[in-house]
Amino acid sequence: MGLRTLPLVAHGPSTVIVDLKRILATSSTRLVGSEKEAEATLRLLSESRDKVVHTITGSGRVYDFELRLAVSYQLTVPGREEPVIAPTTVSATRLITYSEAAPTAKEAEEQLLYKDMQADLAGRILRQLAVARRESSGVFTPRR
Repeated sequence: MGLRTLPLVAHGPSTVIVDLKRILATSSTRLVGSEKEAEATLRLLSESRDKVVHTITGSGRVYDFELRLAVSYQLTVPGREEPVIAPTTVSATRLITYSEAAPTAKEAEEQLLYKDMQADLAGRILRQLAVARRESSGVFTPRR
């Protein structure tokens, strides 16, 4: 990604931050606890999960649901008023069929789909940071 140090700051509960930390733990970027010692700060501004009916059968029963996960974030650099990445929202959706006969299995499947979306969004956010790093040469000045 090109950043040596980065704190992750979540404004509220976040499940995506776990995947971000896991991915960054295997990279050359060191996670730090303080914004003062970082090149840039990734702020997770909000995270929301939704489950809405997607399809209803002819008899009025739910056939499938749409699961949605959305994360808003921004990237700031110390000493700059404007964020390098302005508040941006990324989202993922998945469809899950409904079954009255297997509610426990469907609940487990739903949790797996949310975990998949979390990993997907974490990867998309980090790719966006890498692009911003390349396009903003000179913005991320190394601390001495």
